Amino acid sequence: MKDLKTCRDEIDAIDQKLIALFEERMHISKDVVKYKMAHNMEIFQSDRETEVIEKNLKRVHDKNLAPYVRNFVLQNMNLSKRYQTTFLPGEIIDLKPAKEDNLIVGYQGVPGSFSYEAMENYFGDRVAFKVNYPHFEDVFKALKANEIDYGILPLENSTTGAINDNYDFINDYGFYIVGELSLSVSQNLLGVPGSTIDDIQTVYSHSQGLLQTSQFLAKHHIAKEPYPNTAMAASYVSHLNNKHIGAIASKKAAELYGLDVLASDIHNDKSNHTRFIVIGHNLESSKQASRISTVFTLRHEVGALYEVLQIIKDHQINMVRIESRPIQSSPWEYYFYLDFDGNLHDPNVVRTIDELRACTYTFRLIGNYERKIA
Repeated sequence: MKDLKTCRDEIDAIDQKLIALFEERMHISKDVVKYKMAHNMEIFQSDRETEVIEKNLKRVHDKNLAPYVRNFVLQNMNLSKRYQTTFLPGEIIDLKPAKEDNLIVGYQGVPGSFSYEAMENYFGDRVAFKVNYPHFEDVFKALKANEIDYGILPLENSTTGAINDNYDFINDYGFYIVGELSLSVSQNLLGVPGSTIDDIQTVYSHSQGLLQTSQFLAKHHIAKEPYPNTAMAASYVSHLNNKHIGAIASKKAAELYGLDVLASDIHNDKSNHTRFIVIGHNLESSKQASRISTVFTLRHEVGALYEVLQIIKDHQINMVRIESRPIQSSPWEYYFYLDFDGNLHDPNVVRTIDELRACTYTFRLIGNYERKIA
């Protein structure tokens, strides 16, 4: 048996050779990318990567080491790709200035909804016209038709998670996230004047409102009926004028539609917050922007998502969220929505984005924006 010092000396000698060979390989990979650029060739070729892996696996004498060799070769190629991106012309990030006043802003629901409240908190007195729509997608359609300058929509709740439809619409319509507001959401049981909690047999609310108050409703044996929007539910209950039917909505909705607040703050999680996003036509950024959102797809190969996360880690960037959504035309394949901290005026962030483009199948930067809390 070899002693430990001998083993370490031998490893050091091998490492010295490996580093020299690695350096030589990286220099050649630079020559490769320059040649491809000069001859208008596709830079990254997945077929070639598969060929390199298979070729090197055949060279392994100890077949027990095959999985380690596969990983070793794959990591070398990944590092080469990342190095090659430093010689590619970075994609031009076309940042537009935000429109500041006389805004036309669209939201889903009616006055008194949480979307309405989020709009007022985010834009303040900069809004000239507030346009409401019955469905989330209607806001996207209105922005596409240039009926509005911006739209504001809920994207996720701290208790019930993502609102998947809006994730899909962001990708489908190709708009950008230009702002974010985290709104503290208070859900309340509303009823017609003179009614009590004991009178209420059924409540109407948006599905998220029903989920957020599920414990209270179960405790009081109240049936749930989904409605397109919390404030719309309040308006509907007011119109019905039935003491056995209530709504889950805000206190502002109770005030607007002449209802009594029968029970306050009935949401399951007392730190209940909803994240609203502002969508616009253009990619906007400012010195105050602190969050970046992206969407990408991956090649269907081992380690593809790991490579993305490794790039984020290596650049010392804080990843805050990753969400997957199915690609409708490709069963068991996914879009990935990735949020991380950063500003597009930071060269390290731009460098990171260039590397992410290189290791993903499709990639789109969908926002760099300021985050606000209300």
